[in-house]
Amino acid sequence: MTSLASAAASLGRRITPPRALAAVIFTLLAIIILATFRDYGNSWDERLQNAYGEKLLGYYTTGFDDRSAFSFLNLFLYGGFFDLLAALANLISPFGTFETRHLLGGLIFLAGLLGGWKLTLLLAGERAALIALACLVTTPLLYGHGFINPKDSPFAWLGLWTIYFGCRLIDTADGRMPPPMELRAIAARGRPPWGVIAGLAISLGLTVGTRVVGLIYLPILAAVFAVSVLARTMNGESPAAILQRMKNNAFPFAVAAILAIMTMALVWPWSVQKLTNIFAAFQAFEHFAFYPQVLWNGELIRADAMPESYLLGLLALQLPEHVLVGLFAAVTAGILVRRESIAALFSEPRAQQYLVLICSALAPIAGYMGLKPTIYNGLRHFLFVVPPLVILGAIGLDHALSFAWRKGRAIGAVIGTLLILGISRQIVIMSGLHPYQYVAYNALIGGIEGAESRFELDYWGITLAESARGLGAYLAKNPTGGATTGGIIHVFACGDRISAEPFLPPGTALTEVIAEADFSVGMTGVLCQDHAERPGRTIFEVRRLGVQLGYVLDLRAPPQN
Repeated sequence: MTSLASAAASLGRRITPPRALAAVIFTLLAIIILATFRDYGNSWDERLQNAYGEKLLGYYTTGFDDRSAFSFLNLFLYGGFFDLLAALANLISPFGTFETRHLLGGLIFLAGLLGGWKLTLLLAGERAALIALACLVTTPLLYGHGFINPKDSPFAWLGLWTIYFGCRLIDTADGRMPPPMELRAIAARGRPPWGVIAGLAISLGLTVGTRVVGLIYLPILAAVFAVSVLARTMNGESPAAILQRMKNNAFPFAVAAILAIMTMALVWPWSVQKLTNIFAAFQAFEHFAFYPQVLWNGELIRADAMPESYLLGLLALQLPEHVLVGLFAAVTAGILVRRESIAALFSEPRAQQYLVLICSALAPIAGYMGLKPTIYNGLRHFLFVVPPLVILGAIGLDHALSFAWRKGRAIGAVIGTLLILGISRQIVIMSGLHPYQYVAYNALIGGIEGAESRFELDYWGITLAESARGLGAYLAKNPTGGATTGGIIHVFACGDRISAEPFLPPGTALTEVIAEADFSVGMTGVLCQDHAERPGRTIFEVRRLGVQLGYVLDLRAPPQN
């Protein structure tokens, strides 16, 4: 009885109010994901990505004989983690192919949030972790992409787990964080526990096995390690002690490298067919030969000629307002950190961990500004910088709350209330945009109403599903408004067929020639401007928060004045 009571008391101490609230958020979000994953339309990339996953699965099921995945369009240059996992899931899923992919994306989003919560808990404590979780969940860009983006969203969350295990490595290598009891002696000698090494290896292998740019985490971790060695040297630690620390970590790091390569090879087998394949993939994306027109601040600009301010500008316009305030508070708190010297500061494991997080957020942005690679589709290709930025913003908000409480309970209560209102406002906005959360813009530009005609909204065509259903509802109510000849209603879809075709009503067929179409479905934006050359009467609109995102035109009827 005594031991049972002791265990219960220990559990009670661990289940604090912030942890309990975090558990509630995770539970509610899981319920919402299960209830809404079928609401999302198909993004343009999904048809080809699904085919790529099936080819990767075929490579294994044929005993490595089917190598068609290694030459499939340009997708062999991407890792196949999500697509291979989706192909496996579709073997047993009771849902449709793309519904299964959307559910899997939502579950990976949920797992990524757990990584964000654990990372913030490690760095800043329970309250900051709760704030970070709430901020990550209510960042529309992250939420919306979670269901429809088979590359960039999984990559972002896997990268966050890589950051987490990199920070855990710093702590355990320094003997500061008590690992499980059986591993504590290893950590005390300065050797990281194998669980941390395995976590880093698997997360890094899956990250690179999703997008080759995941290799960026290696120089970030190496640079932080070099800074720590330099700081310890300047702070008076003997070269012999530093050398011993490096020897203690050499073997575990070697094991981690081997495990990472094996994990990457499992989900991206093309990458290990030749020693040079990784470098070929990296070089291909550095000079990606695709130059669409991008709507930027009301002007059309080629994707390879976007201004240096592109990323920072979109981050400022698409991150929630309270996250921007938190980033300002985090910068202020960082400036006010007092230490005897820079060497003393970066000798501390916590400062090294923050450096990993900061570099993970800022190094890719600096790389874009320096290299100017081709970029389009909003922040999609740099989505992986958003979770670290949101976490830094959440930690800044936690610091602001602590500062306010020190100034007085009333001030602290006001700041806390404002934060709750800010998060609640995001929930209202995301509910109003559902299932198109990824098109959200913040109040600095006036929301999506202010962004309309100035920046990209539904660039992936997921509104075509709702438009196709809207056409079906119209035809059900107007049976005489069908085909003019042949008994078939011809529909022109502006975008990928897979985004519209599965949702069209019976008796309709897609046509590639708009002049032959009875109806057209499209989305508001640059890509479908050619519809203006063949005007028709609008019979259905996809509208969110007062903005038209998609539409259906009756091309047989004159437009309404």
